[in-house]
Amino acid sequence: MYTGILLYHGFSEYELSVLVSVLKQGNKPVVFIGLDHGLVAGEAGMPCYPQFSINQVDSTQLDSLVLPGVDDFEHLVDHHNLKNFLENLKGRELLIGAISSAPYLLSMSGLLDGKRYTTGLTREQRKFLATFDEDYFCEAPLIIDEQVITARGSSYVEFAFQYGESLGLTFDRSWYGR
Repeated sequence: MYTGILLYHGFSEYELSVLVSVLKQGNKPVVFIGLDHGLVAGEAGMPCYPQFSINQVDSTQLDSLVLPGVDDFEHLVDHHNLKNFLENLKGRELLIGAISSAPYLLSMSGLLDGKRYTTGLTREQRKFLATFDEDYFCEAPLIIDEQVITARGSSYVEFAFQYGESLGLTFDRSWYGR
């Protein structure tokens, strides 16, 4: 079983930096998954080649999934293949982490239904997107509700620690000055 990390154009590299290190320290197998099998550039321009596309990855081997935030997610709004990929994960015992704007991807696919959450998106953005349930929004840097962890982008270190702990990994917080 492994952790899947979704990579899409404009993904926030810094939001994954500590998390990838925590997963490595904890000897957690990781696969990088793209919307297709082409080159993906993060928001700072770092080029990455996902190992699998969402249509190629064996999702039955995932025990966890991470969705980083993205600086401009217009290309992800109602993305049919991504939505189907995420919808197919419903009902599975899977740890899912979404940071910054990525909780939108969970809300558009129904994975956030009935879950408390936080996000870096403003109230106006959430209302415009019309997929979020405001009754479950929490004004907090990080929220855990069952198997779903959401966080604001500025809480990427705490997000990484919580994600690693939720997976039962052993890692050294002092590597990150904590």
